[in-house]
Amino acid sequence: MIALITDFGIKDPYVGVVKGVIYSQGYTGSIVDICHHVVPYSIEHAQYILTTSYRYFPDNTIFLVVVDPGVGTQRNILLIHDGRYYFFMPDNGIAGCFNQNTIKVWSVDTQEFVHASSTFHGRDIFAMLASRLAMQGIEAIHHRECTNYVQHPFPWYDIKVDTVYTKVVHIDRFGNCILSLPNEQYSLQLNAIIVNNKRYTLYHCKTYADVPLEAIGILKGSSGFIEICMNQKDVSKRLAVTTGDMVELFYE
Repeated sequence: MIALITDFGIKDPYVGVVKGVIYSQGYTGSIVDICHHVVPYSIEHAQYILTTSYRYFPDNTIFLVVVDPGVGTQRNILLIHDGRYYFFMPDNGIAGCFNQNTIKVWSVDTQEFVHASSTFHGRDIFAMLASRLAMQGIEAIHHRECTNYVQHPFPWYDIKVDTVYTKVVHIDRFGNCILSLPNEQYSLQLNAIIVNNKRYTLYHCKTYADVPLEAIGILKGSSGFIEICMNQKDVSKRLAVTTGDMVELFYE
């Protein structure tokens, strides 16, 4: 199985073309679209989407994570194996979301792709690599061990005496704001949030329906990260935030 995470969106033909290239190489397996609406160029958002999705897939799934603002430059392409899955991604920090003690990281030799478009490596390189790995195994990928690769820390949060500094890492279809703060850091003492210099009281809940109308809730999210929410309303609009914005959570 090959699974795709990109910031390509679905307005353009890019995703379909990537799939077409994979199938044209003879691949007959499944291709799963995890997400094509990663915030354009956002390494951190790509990390969130990858972190919260890949463990639900069958063993040996190949993940293509093509969020690549440095496409066509001298940045490397990485092949990562965690003992269960394979991942192809640009060397731009996305790999920082893994436990570095549990992965093997290789840099892929892309000399054979010298005629690839400088702006569409997803089609001309990543798709080719994924289909080759799926059909022929890792021996068919020209790679070398890589220890000096970019690691963007994820998740990101900073806990002080009475304040937690973190970011909105994802806003879902319903307007819930998922923070770059693991559920393990949840505390009933977190009673307020400051966004754009405005302070809002937080209501602790276990479900969205628990939140009183017009109140702003905080709960342990299904993705493993703390969420800020409202009852059947878009809390991102209420707070006027977008993915990547900084927030402060306060303890009693």
